Amino acid sequence: MRELLAVALARNIGKVLTPELAKEIAREACSAPDLSIDPWQFAPEHVDGFAFQCERLLDGGQDLRQHRAAYLHETSDGRPVRTDWARLIRLNYEGHQVIFTVREPSAKRIVGSVWLWVGVNIDTGEREVTDDLLYVTPEHRDRLLGLKLVQYAERCIFALGVRRADFHFRLGNGADRMARYLGYTPISTRVTKTHTGDDFAGVPTRHTEGHHGSVA
Repeated sequence: MRELLAVALARNIGKVLTPELAKEIAREACSAPDLSIDPWQFAPEHVDGFAFQCERLLDGGQDLRQHRAAYLHETSDGRPVRTDWARLIRLNYEGHQVIFTVREPSAKRIVGSVWLWVGVNIDTGEREVTDDLLYVTPEHRDRLLGLKLVQYAERCIFALGVRRADFHFRLGNGADRMARYLGYTPISTRVTKTHTGDDFAGVPTRHTEGHHGSVA
């Protein structure tokens, strides 16, 4: 955005900045090219009537918003949810994100989705993805839709040129077994610490059962 604005301003050096010219400069600065990943390059698949496909965030509209909200409601541990939808849409538009969904046969409601961040490894130059979220609605979790959705997403992203996929699977819901079945290799332990108060002194600094020595 800054680069586009600088070019638009440089193009109009010496001109009187009228409201009309300001609007023209703003339009030019905001006319970033659509770099979103074209969902139509991936052929939809149908399994037992369920439709697996790639969707843009803008095209999925309220359905995708509600599905993400359901995931956050289940996993946010009571923390306030303030999704920055404008930023998500911009990242999707810039090609940094791709979303794959599964919709049910009758009402076409989204019952599963996987949101992936797309990037290039700064050290190898290879295209790679990391997961933002993977969510299947509770009433459909006995159909292996999550596993089939990840397999579909894999086929699409590797055809796109991605060479590495990093996922995190939540403990306690059996997703680690699905990861092993899909051929993923555990490479690290993902940990989290949450600070919800105003005083940093309230943040845990060691295990409550006692100090276990230096981690250095």
